Amino acid sequence: MNKLLLCLVTCLAASELDAQVSLSATAGTTTGTYTTLMGAFDAINAGTHQGAITIDITADVTETATAVLNASIGTSNYSSVLVKPATGVNATISGASPVGIIKVNGGDNLTIEGSNNGTSSRNLTISNTFTAITGTSPAVVVITSTATDGSDNITVKNTNIAGSSSTGTIAGIIIAGSTLGAAEVSNNNFTAINNTIVRAQNGIFAIGNATVTAGGYIIKNNVIGSTVIADKMLFRGIALQHAQNFEISGNTITGVVLVPTSTAIASGILVGANVLNGNVFNNKISEVRSTNTAGYGAAGIYLNSANIASNISVYNNIVSGVAGYGYNGGGTVADNGNGIAISNGGGFKLYYNTIVMNVNQSVAGRPAALNISTPITAAGALDIRNNIFVNSQTQTGEKYVIYSAAPNTIFSNINNNNYFSSGTNLGYIGGAAKATLADIQTAFGGNTNSLNVLPVFVSTTDFHISNSGNAALDNKGTPIAGITLDADGNTRNATTPDLGAFEFTVESMAVNDVSKKKINLYPNPVVDYLYINNDGKIRNVEIYNISGQRVINEVVNAEKASVDMRKVPVGVYILKVNTERGSESTKVIKK
Repeated sequence: MNKLLLCLVTCLAASELDAQVSLSATAGTTTGTYTTLMGAFDAINAGTHQGAITIDITADVTETATAVLNASIGTSNYSSVLVKPATGVNATISGASPVGIIKVNGGDNLTIEGSNNGTSSRNLTISNTFTAITGTSPAVVVITSTATDGSDNITVKNTNIAGSSSTGTIAGIIIAGSTLGAAEVSNNNFTAINNTIVRAQNGIFAIGNATVTAGGYIIKNNVIGSTVIADKMLFRGIALQHAQNFEISGNTITGVVLVPTSTAIASGILVGANVLNGNVFNNKISEVRSTNTAGYGAAGIYLNSANIASNISVYNNIVSGVAGYGYNGGGTVADNGNGIAISNGGGFKLYYNTIVMNVNQSVAGRPAALNISTPITAAGALDIRNNIFVNSQTQTGEKYVIYSAAPNTIFSNINNNNYFSSGTNLGYIGGAAKATLADIQTAFGGNTNSLNVLPVFVSTTDFHISNSGNAALDNKGTPIAGITLDADGNTRNATTPDLGAFEFTVESMAVNDVSKKKINLYPNPVVDYLYINNDGKIRNVEIYNISGQRVINEVVNAEKASVDMRKVPVGVYILKVNTERGSESTKVIKK
């Protein structure tokens, strides 16, 4: 008898040790343990556990099939489901599924919370190792509607999400209908906050219903892609289609790289189809590239709406490192790299963005910091103010700041922008290139208070404006109602805000020092040596390239200085002379 009891106790203990999933509920059977999340979901679908349900992941879980949560209807009767790692536990839910590791099929009120302590820590990883084959569309987390029921109020936060590869997994998170590209009933109120997503074709791919758009999508503070080659995205960081009342904010998207055989447009953020009433702000997008030799393009932010009155604001975003392969025969968004590309629709408001085209295309073409396509035809479709647009590429051919295949009647307002290009021409409109700021003002209209100034950034990867060398840019914006903070959360100046994503303060000399400045330099343009004279001691001389990187720093401690410009390539530079009285910056051209 004792041996039998010991055996039973031992078996029960072993069972508990193998149970990596612990469940508690407020109705039905109130507790349960399972070896997989699928087992827990199956019990919920069967009505075993009811009410408000919490599922703790107590150890790593291997799913042998997709864990599917169905709608709370019929035998199923739950009000909410929370999946999280147990307190203090770091856990992984993994498997190889041709569908996904977790699928919500018309279910509501599911939260996947990756923190094990109620903060923003990421302690849960969900990984799908299945590689796509013909007839499969594997994702990691799949949220779908049925023919009659959407999956509403779904939240995924503080979770690490990983696919098998940038080609083998369709999306880290996909929100769609029963099949990819279809949405019989919209899935409303989806939230993704503070997740990491790697190794997929798309980071987050959300498709609503084409006629009854989904509402209430919040995609915020996620880190998508990587500088590590194996962890990059293939097509898009975030794609949102057929949606209204949405927010895409604070996301960091790094590394969307189309392989040479891909024929789509690589994009950091795509907002397209039937979209209305949204805000895209405070996102940092870099390294979006297309290497397809046929010339397919890339865009940091790609706006492609079916509505001419979309009412979408795009502000405080920082876009850099975008490059297509290059195609000189056309300037559409599919041909070259563009910082922001607007391909269709209207009602777009672009404010306070910093767009820096600082990575070369493979061949000459028509890249631009801002590209506007022919289908934009509605009068007053675009409002473009307080942006910094820079193209510092050095490949041959054109290096536009603003390219428009549409007429200038599309602008309701275009002013207080800074345009700077390392190329011959600043812009293109009306079928012709425009070389100077005056040409931009004439051809595009507006732009009375726009500038043609080379910004000095903190570094080649940090696009905050340096406090020195940017006096010409200081306080040159115009107030925009409703936008009172910059990308860092700092308060915008209420009357004279700064251009670009960040407010800044310029270091200035006292009035009496300004009156005493007697710095002169020659020759400019310069071939070899640049000579600088001052009536007081020059402490040191700094040379910055157009990406904001310091390339020369000469200690002088004398009233005269010479700088060997043979050390740097041909191009445009900022010379900063630091004296006992303060600093003075000016543009220098190396021939």
